[in-house]
Amino acid sequence: MQPFAGRGRLFLLRHGETEWNRARRVMGRTAVPLSDAGREQVRLLTPHLEGLGIGAIWTSPLARARETAEILAAALGGLPVHDEEGLTEVHYAAWEGRHFHELVREPEFELLRNDPVRTAIPGGGESLEHVRDRVFPALERVLAASGGKPALVVSHGDPLRVVLAACLALDLLHLRRLRLDNGALSALELTGDWVEVKFVNMRPDLAAMIG
Repeated sequence: MQPFAGRGRLFLLRHGETEWNRARRVMGRTAVPLSDAGREQVRLLTPHLEGLGIGAIWTSPLARARETAEILAAALGGLPVHDEEGLTEVHYAAWEGRHFHELVREPEFELLRNDPVRTAIPGGGESLEHVRDRVFPALERVLAASGGKPALVVSHGDPLRVVLAACLALDLLHLRRLRLDNGALSALELTGDWVEVKFVNMRPDLAAMIG
């Protein structure tokens, strides 16, 4: 079984690193650009994407994802880039801009940790159920528009974890078992009634993947 409809091959990419990633700050929907290190991560990935037959790139419209997509599109010969709102980051609402080391001491964070599937972020944010209910239709639209060609999808850590967890039949409660680094690539093959996870969290620098 596959968790959403469609046929084709999807390459799932988490955007490159930002200064806020490095500082362990919650970005959410905030417009944060890639850092120099993040741009280099994306450039190093380019040779691994050549020859894969990618027809187009679909991206979260947030600045860090769009910049990642544009770097790759240019390097891969001018691929078209399409914004897809359903691929955007979790709405972290009241937590945006804050540091994770502050949040872990708060009771609301403990509630989220105990039930991340149904608990929404304070201040009108999303739960993982909300994220799932918009990301799956977004990927169905990508597959339908791809015309049978492989597609590159640029998104964010938790939306991509939700997708991979579902494809692996992993309960969302265990989402954090899936490591997804900035600038890391995963791949899915969908037949219409079955999904195969080809690989997860591939980066050119193996040492960084296990660090």
